[in-house]
Amino acid sequence: MAVTSALTTLVAVPVTLVAAHWTRRSMDRAADAAGVAGLGQSEAAVQAARLQGRAGREHALESDRRVACTEFLRAADLLVRTVRELPASPREVRKEALDRRVTAVIEARAGIAVLGLADVSSRAQDVLEQCLRLERLALRRAVLRSAIGALERHWCPRNPEVCEDPHHRAAFVAWDLLGGWGRLEDEDRWEELDFLEWVLKESHALTADEVAQVLEVADSVVHWDELMGGWIRDPLLERFQAVRDEFATAARGSLMTAAG
Repeated sequence: MAVTSALTTLVAVPVTLVAAHWTRRSMDRAADAAGVAGLGQSEAAVQAARLQGRAGREHALESDRRVACTEFLRAADLLVRTVRELPASPREVRKEALDRRVTAVIEARAGIAVLGLADVSSRAQDVLEQCLRLERLALRRAVLRSAIGALERHWCPRNPEVCEDPHHRAAFVAWDLLGGWGRLEDEDRWEELDFLEWVLKESHALTADEVAQVLEVADSVVHWDELMGGWIRDPLLERFQAVRDEFATAARGSLMTAAG
């Protein structure tokens, strides 16, 4: 009986050890599986965060591009509006208003340059160059277009071509002479300069200072058609509009590509 009890005890010990071993292995495997699952979840979370971060950066970049392009167009359009309005503005405020608008265009152009969009940047440079051309001609242009407007207001209210009133007649002749001034030969302009001065004064449309300004501008006919503008076409502003449209098209294409 004692032998049987001892034998039972000897057999029970290994069984207990084996059970403990397998229990421990099961726990280790469960821990390993949990660790693997946790690692997978962690990597997925990191990847999701990276994707979310990249999407956020792309959205921010697209927003920056949109804002920069919009601000550049707005600055250029405000410059053109100022150029259009200069003839009706007092002479003493024209240069300050023009300088302020041109500075805004230059600053907005700098915002385009950092976007890393070659085609958009190239088109923006074309717009800037045209804006700078507007700046160079705007003040002289304002003198002429202001004078043209004043002369037109002093025409005969009926038929300026046959009017006998000396002031109305002088206003019409001065207007017609300025319109063709750029097409005259140098010698002819010199011969007509005194006559131009006389009809400008005789029109009573301009002050003595305004007459002097017109004569100063008339001393050089470089870019005359652009200075005068036109009743049907305005070459200077047409060129601006062409390069502006090209920039707008390039900017829209870039934004659509980025969004896609």
